[in-house]
Amino acid sequence: DLAVSQPGLDRLMAEIGPRMHRLYFAGRAGNWRLAEYFYRSIVKQLTLCAFSRPKYETPIQSYLAEDCGPVRSAIRAGDPQAFETAYATMVKRANFYHDEWGKPYLHWVCPATPPDDLDLHAGLGD
Repeated sequence: DLAVSQPGLDRLMAEIGPRMHRLYFAGRAGNWRLAEYFYRSIVKQLTLCAFSRPKYETPIQSYLAEDCGPVRSAIRAGDPQAFETAYATMVKRANFYHDEWGKPYLHWVCPATPPDDLDLHAGLGD
């Protein structure tokens, strides 16, 4: 009965898209602290997804380790090239999982423009 009252992955995943968007453009701006902030937020949300929907726990944990981990490494290294590559791989794998889980119509792409409600250079100094 409790499972019925929990949000489904559709609701939980809806919160990940905007965070992915912000993560990408924070990294592109070289604001590694902001990118790390959004990365951690995405990991927390995915961990909640795995907890609330145990049938997805193993693949989500694999995704976090294998596909998200390199993004964190690139952020911590402040490496723009590694970030771009790891981010693209992370998105590609997310879409692979959507296909694998019978939802090939759910393919995420990063918006072409940065979010207009966030200062991507905040905290970088003058």
